[in-house]
Amino acid sequence: MSRPAPGPEVRSASTTRLGFGRSVGYGVGDFGLNLFFTTAGLFLLFYYTDVLGLSPSTAGWVFAGALIWDAVFDPLMGYLANRTRSRWGRYRPYLLFGAIPLAAAWALMFLPTGLTGPALILFAAGTHILFRTFYAIVGMPYLALSAVLTQDSKERGVIAAVRMIAGASCGLLSALLTLTLVKAFGGGQVGFFGMALVYGALAAAVLMLVFASTREQISETVEQKVSLGDMVRMLRGNYAFWVVSAAMLLSAVGSTFFQKTVPYFFKYQLHREDLIGPALGLLAGCVMLSIPLWTWLMKRTSKRIMWITGAGISTLGFGLLWFAPAEPLAVLSVLPLLGVGAGAGYLGFWSMMPDTVEYGEWRSGVRAEGAIFGLVSLLQKGGLGLAAAGLGELLTVIGYQPNLAQTPETLSAMRVVMIASPAVLSLAAAATIAFYGIDHRQHGRMVRALDRRRSKFSNGHDR
Repeated sequence: MSRPAPGPEVRSASTTRLGFGRSVGYGVGDFGLNLFFTTAGLFLLFYYTDVLGLSPSTAGWVFAGALIWDAVFDPLMGYLANRTRSRWGRYRPYLLFGAIPLAAAWALMFLPTGLTGPALILFAAGTHILFRTFYAIVGMPYLALSAVLTQDSKERGVIAAVRMIAGASCGLLSALLTLTLVKAFGGGQVGFFGMALVYGALAAAVLMLVFASTREQISETVEQKVSLGDMVRMLRGNYAFWVVSAAMLLSAVGSTFFQKTVPYFFKYQLHREDLIGPALGLLAGCVMLSIPLWTWLMKRTSKRIMWITGAGISTLGFGLLWFAPAEPLAVLSVLPLLGVGAGAGYLGFWSMMPDTVEYGEWRSGVRAEGAIFGLVSLLQKGGLGLAAAGLGELLTVIGYQPNLAQTPETLSAMRVVMIASPAVLSLAAAATIAFYGIDHRQHGRMVRALDRRRSKFSNGHDR
């Protein structure tokens, strides 16, 4: 029996070229999602402690509880998205229908209520959990979408670079504009609520653009129905996934300790609260500017070498920051090194993770983007949540008191949390990623082998 000519939905993604428009159309989604994720990461703990007046320990656990819930929900969301079938594909519908509810849940977190005591804690926790639920509903399918746009490892590197530039641009905007917007809307809870409405509307528009400008290229010649057991079997033998995830987890905890402590450091150690935004903006700007450099190095060498090089630069930056005098100019002069080093880790992680989808399929015969990205989100967000809770507890242990002058002992301990801990974790991440063995050539061989396997399987079904 002759086989019908394959349509777009059964074309091998390894032969599909995205083009500039679709690469940018997908990558810009990181700008929209980071209006939520980065802004929350930079300012939400600070908002809980210094605006709502929650204790550091309580604020940390509110933040952690919501992120851990998000982490637990992500694999389920990945499983559901992986099994979704619609005329728009598996993952794109969640961007279309989830963007506006996500923006509304984000704004609700900052709604001025006049609540105090336990009622305020319950409101903060409930709205944060609601926001993280919708973030998983939209963010999880967005991440998995990257694995069905193309199977070309170098194109994925380009997509990851576009994403990192978009995300870093958002980080720059968030760092420089957030507190300015808060002030423009009147400051305090009212000001944060106005900022949240603006960011939510912008993010929803960006996510709609991603939906409109991307198309899913299903890589299987014969569509698979993947069971939960198949996913577990694929993950169990996917060493590349576990290496990348471990390195990511170490880096994420370190970045949480550093970035979330920066506002407190500038407010209480340097007495320059006005420089919080510029400092965070400098970090984000250097991440963004470093991405073309890291993309070039990644193409010339490998993703692994790029990540290790960036970790070395970060460690050097932390060392210089440790010995720098407690003066704004000295501190600001070191931050570019930390931003440049961080860029390599971000690009390495998000360009390596889609490749582990093919590695898992090559080893087990099971392709499940949703399982890969669901589990990595669980690990990432669970780690970030526990790191935030740990930071809240550490701030309490070292004697931090919101909106009061801190003791010399508290300030000294804050430097250990912000500088020494991330330096050690950055080195540990570099040592871990040294075990990642997939390069461009090996990935290309895997993709060609998978295409032959799928073609053979399809021919068997057509007879």
